[in-house]
Formats: sequence, structure tokens, C-alpha cells
Amino acid sequence: MYTEPTEPGAGAPAPSVILVVEPDILARMVIADYLRECGYKIVEGTNADDVLTVLGVDRKIDIVLAAVELGGSIDGFALARRIRQEYPRIDVILTSSLAKVADEAGDLCEEGPAEKPYHPQDVVRRINQLREKRRTAPEPKG
Repeated sequence: MYTEPTEPGAGAPAPSVILVVEPDILARMVIADYLRECGYKIVEGTNADDVLTVLGVDRKIDIVLAAVELGGSIDGFALARRIRQEYPRIDVILTSSLAKVADEAGDLCEEGPAEKPYHPQDVVRRINQLREKRRTAPEPKG
């Protein structure tokens, strides 16, 4: 299940679109609401299958913020690998409460996973770093 994002106001610049994927409804609501207050356009999902559905209908997504431990057909690691292969213009931030996932997540994310409970300001900092890196990087081929 995913929720549709809200539309920006008339004349406002298009905000980055973030797909927040978190099976814990309370954690998802807190971070999604915070990111909306920061001006981001948010799409919410509960599992990896939601992400694949959203990406499969050509929605413009800039960043996927996903828990490592997801329900559905694949976990967050497999989801991040698939996004990198099939959607190279989409950045991924993984979140986890398990310290042991840091090594594997480090290969898939710039800074490793955001530890749960994560601080919304840390998530925004990571989003801003990814957007700046993407803005200044040469266009990927393909």
C-alpha cells in the first residue's frame, strides 16, 4: 500500500520526491510528516513491492528512503541493488536498527544506513547531500 503525494502550490518550484518505505506505521508517519514540513513531496509505502509498483508506473522519484527489514518479495538490500541497476538516477538511503547491516549497506549507500530510531534532521542532511551530489555530477548515460 502506498499513499499518493500531495501536489505543490501554483508557481512553487518542484520539490524533490522521496519515497518513504517503512513497515512501522508510526515511524513512517513521523519521518514522512517531517519531510513534508521541510518541503519535500512524499510518497509512502510499507514494503519493497510498493516501491516496485510505484517505480513501475514511471513516477518521478528522486530518493527512496527504505528500511533494510522490509516485508514483501525482497529486503532493503536487494531493493537498493535493483534500484541502482534499473533506476540509476534514483538515490537510496537505507535505515536499520541493526548494527550488523552496516558493512553491506556501506556498499549500497554513501554513508551506510541511518540508524533507527533516526533523527529527522540527519535524514534531511543525507537527502541534501545526495541531491547536491546528483546536481553537480555529470549526467549518467542510459
